[in-house]
Amino acid sequence: MVAVTVIALIVAFFLLDMGIQYFKKVRMSEVMSHASSRVEEFLSDFLMPLGVFFHPGHTWARIQDRGEIIVGTDDFVQKSLGTIDRMELPEVGSVVRSNSPAFKLFQGAKYATFMAPVSGTVIAVNEEVMQNPELMKDQPYESGWIMKIKPSSAAEDIKSLMIADPAVKWLKKEVCAFRDFLTEIAGQKSELGLTLADGGVPISGVLEDFGNPEWSSFQQNFLNKQA
Repeated sequence: MVAVTVIALIVAFFLLDMGIQYFKKVRMSEVMSHASSRVEEFLSDFLMPLGVFFHPGHTWARIQDRGEIIVGTDDFVQKSLGTIDRMELPEVGSVVRSNSPAFKLFQGAKYATFMAPVSGTVIAVNEEVMQNPELMKDQPYESGWIMKIKPSSAAEDIKSLMIADPAVKWLKKEVCAFRDFLTEIAGQKSELGLTLADGGVPISGVLEDFGNPEWSSFQQNFLNKQA
């Protein structure tokens, strides 16, 4: 009798486990579907103006009437990093190279380094944005520009950048990759991990809650890219 009872319990637990696994699979399918729609919603929050060329390292370039090129950081960066306290910009007259470090943005002791989207001589830096870094968040493609460059190889550099539909498709992939990145580093550390596990999306300025190791990982995964 005892043996029959034990067998019955084993079978019951086995069936229960199968039911739980099936529920998990169905639940995961629902979560992934929900997450996909939320990523689309999150993507729609980003600004991607016409006439702007995007570098894979999340800087941008816009050609002026006289051939000069305005450079800045994109809206993805502003929504990822959050509040910027200060910045280190190249001196006027210095030369920057495409796909090479050009400037840094700081948040306390944390910082991110950004690549120049084009090569050339720096002919101006945005003194206004240095005094008020919030302009980068409020108007990343207008008053929040970083520097102005007299290009040395504009035709070649611009060809390797993204604009219009290719830029939109690239940004969508970056949003998905960023969500995965945050899920990995968050774990059970905070409510962020639970939100992402439920198919949520990153909140603006989410990296403010993390330290230097996470910023360094963000740098490697999203900013240290070649066009």
